[in-house]
Amino acid sequence: MRNRTIGLYLLACVSLGLTACGGGDSSQKPAAATTSTAKPTVSTASPAPAKTGVQEIGDIFNAWNKLYKANEKVINGYEGMPIMELVTPGATFIGSIQYDMLNLEKKNGRFEGTLPLAGYQGFVERNGSKITFGSDRKLEKDGFGQLSKTGDRKVENGSVNLDQKYYIAENFTERAGKKIAREYDEFKMLGDGSMVCLVLNGTALNARGAEEIIDSVIYLHNGKDQYDFVLAKGKAGPEFKIISFADKGDLAKDKAIELFKASGYTIDKAGGIKDGKLVVDK
Repeated sequence: MRNRTIGLYLLACVSLGLTACGGGDSSQKPAAATTSTAKPTVSTASPAPAKTGVQEIGDIFNAWNKLYKANEKVINGYEGMPIMELVTPGATFIGSIQYDMLNLEKKNGRFEGTLPLAGYQGFVERNGSKITFGSDRKLEKDGFGQLSKTGDRKVENGSVNLDQKYYIAENFTERAGKKIAREYDEFKMLGDGSMVCLVLNGTALNARGAEEIIDSVIYLHNGKDQYDFVLAKGKAGPEFKIISFADKGDLAKDKAIELFKASGYTIDKAGGIKDGKLVVDK
């Protein structure tokens, strides 16, 4: 089972076309972490009821990736090169599916330990159909780019409702007590087997390290011969307001466009698959 889960993590890296899973954080420990490589510590735990279907974080990734793979050729065929915002949303799973490895037997309870591939401390807690997970650490050395410097605080928190097949994750980078980067992701499976996702991302620095307050939002509806999308840009930076399926419903493409405009975003592109081709709305 452990090998299967590690294989799933590596599959995520390959499937999403990323060559450095874990990035500059891979060898770093949280500020309060020790160098121990002992097995995860756990609370008194009881087995969760046997279930089929979505049982862990990796199952949400599998469901999304299966739908994406069926549409990948069409997505990549857009004018000879894919629109990158349509490819990258699944990258949120690269880090989060590691938390499954802290509870391979899928028991109820809280499990803490070193994330096997990232190398820093994290926890996963399971209570029936609800999973929560997260980590909180400080970088001991520079990572990749201007948003990962020595002393930066990196925080991740997430949850999965297994019954609703609904995944939420948020991460942020804090420097000198101020957020300089933040991302919020939601993935949800609908009754027809298709899935919707929202990815909100804001930064306070550009690639050169100069102050630049920007943010963006991506909406996707991924299904059989379907990949509706809306891409929009804003100026709120890491302090963007969360948009959630929890209070906005599942959102069809036209509703997402209306909502993003009402939230102060400027629509960059919108479109989907039509007659076997990915098209951008005029």
